[in-house]
Amino acid sequence: MLAPVKTAVKDIIRLREISTVLTKHGFAAVVYGTGLGRFLPDGEENAIEAKFESTDDLIGDDPADTAVRFRMVLEDLGPTFVKLGQIMSTRPDIMPQAFIDELRHLQDRVPPLEYEEVKTAVEENLGKPLDELFAEFKEKPIGAASIGQVHRATTHDGRDCVVKVQRPGIATMIRSDLDILYTAARILEATIQEVELYTPTAIVKEFEKAILSELDFTQEARNIREFGQNFEEVSEVNVPEVYDDLSNDRIMTLEFIDAKKLSQVEPGTKYAKQVLDNLLDAMVKMVLDDGFFHGDPHPGNIMVRKDATLVFIDFGLVGRLSAGQQDDLVLLIISVLTGDVEGISRVLLKMGQPVGRVSLREFKQDIVRIRDEYLLSNLSDINVSQFVQECTSAAQRHRIRLNPNYAVLTKAAATIEGIMRTLVPDLDIMEVGMPYARDLARRRFTAKRVMQGMMTSAMGVSGFVTQVPQQLDQILMDLEGGNLTLAVKNPAIDDMGKHLNTLGTRLFLGVMASGLSITAAILLVPHDFDVYGISVGMVIGILLAGTATLFFWWALSWHVVGSATSSKLKVGPIVRLLRGRD
Repeated sequence: MLAPVKTAVKDIIRLREISTVLTKHGFAAVVYGTGLGRFLPDGEENAIEAKFESTDDLIGDDPADTAVRFRMVLEDLGPTFVKLGQIMSTRPDIMPQAFIDELRHLQDRVPPLEYEEVKTAVEENLGKPLDELFAEFKEKPIGAASIGQVHRATTHDGRDCVVKVQRPGIATMIRSDLDILYTAARILEATIQEVELYTPTAIVKEFEKAILSELDFTQEARNIREFGQNFEEVSEVNVPEVYDDLSNDRIMTLEFIDAKKLSQVEPGTKYAKQVLDNLLDAMVKMVLDDGFFHGDPHPGNIMVRKDATLVFIDFGLVGRLSAGQQDDLVLLIISVLTGDVEGISRVLLKMGQPVGRVSLREFKQDIVRIRDEYLLSNLSDINVSQFVQECTSAAQRHRIRLNPNYAVLTKAAATIEGIMRTLVPDLDIMEVGMPYARDLARRRFTAKRVMQGMMTSAMGVSGFVTQVPQQLDQILMDLEGGNLTLAVKNPAIDDMGKHLNTLGTRLFLGVMASGLSITAAILLVPHDFDVYGISVGMVIGILLAGTATLFFWWALSWHVVGSATSSKLKVGPIVRLLRGRD
């Protein structure tokens, strides 16, 4: 019985902490504009009134400064929000470039766990004493992050390994923060006019899926095994083996591979060029052959052996592309290389989902401007990452929402380009990329695939032509029989009944809560009528006071949370806030 109350109290305390941190870093307008000011401690309220009519009002006149302060907010709020920021840094389709650049600097600034905590966690999760599980277990970690930390160890059969240990209690804290993030997302959707393109609730849902997957080490283990199977016959790429007998959802034991960091490779050498060739081959295979790619290939997640073999680690974030998405990507690459504005516009529209009406003429004008700026200059000096970002921003401006998998790929491609330019400083991107582009074109436009495409299109046209007369006959029959009607839709008139119903219900809740409060106040006065020494009026008064509090809370929750998504009362967020997600 007390558990829901404790959960609600913790959530309110967390909301107060979030409001305080936002105010501390200059986001007081956000706090009061979204109604979170009521959660601030006494004495911190002020007379700020803010209304957001567009996302520009939220970002302000200096996006770079706002981005820095936003990063500081996420770091102060802890692991869940740091991870959210890291996921958002992979979404150039919804985040301004200034925020993307700043959020990439987010660090998991957490102190390492004490050795005894690590030892206890390993023993409790694997069910045996540490000395029975490992012949040797290094006390000092080789890496620590918000989700867990990594230790070197040796198995009893002499295999060197690394052990990834999840931080105790981190899952409970993240699930609690997710409930609050959902509530905050709905508030933003209610207060920011342009939110249908950015969909905060959808972002939180995507984040929830990603971070809960990262909390489940068995999922990462499956990703590692799938990647290993894809590259089983590629000698230039390795992936550590997972030791299943020493792993579960919170502990993961991996083969230790002796390799150095990618950042330790001396740039401009023949060895660096070999590493680069292997990296490009691996990325093309991941994206365009397997449709399964490493989502965060930064230098810390790629190791290099003496023979230039690459070792990929940390598969918490991966991306997937369907066969159709792979074809779209190939067409986009070919259209970019040929400067085909029509092709680029058409493929971007196909790769995304328009939110509302899109002006094709204005969109194409944007693409022409980007093409002229980047592709008509010296192609050897082209900044591919900036070009892709410009195209993504153009889609965003014209209200085209790209698939999240493309966003992960865009971020991975930008990271790879940075690595390429570091390994070979005088790199000619076009010289390196053209052989891959020609190979892609040959594979995309083989005689077999062209014939398949023609047959599919022909069958589609044939079906359309066959069905048109039948559909016209149906329309004429409906007209003749009086079954075809014309309806005029006016959203304002359609919603009027809902608004009146909402207003009436809120007034009813307010009156009921007030009446119950007055009755409770009267009955709470001591009376002489007792049963077994207990005042009956006092008991009834307490019950009525509790009911009045529930009505007040219901009305407040409806106002803050329910209206963020529709005029109907949303009881799900209230229930989650009271009991927490299991």
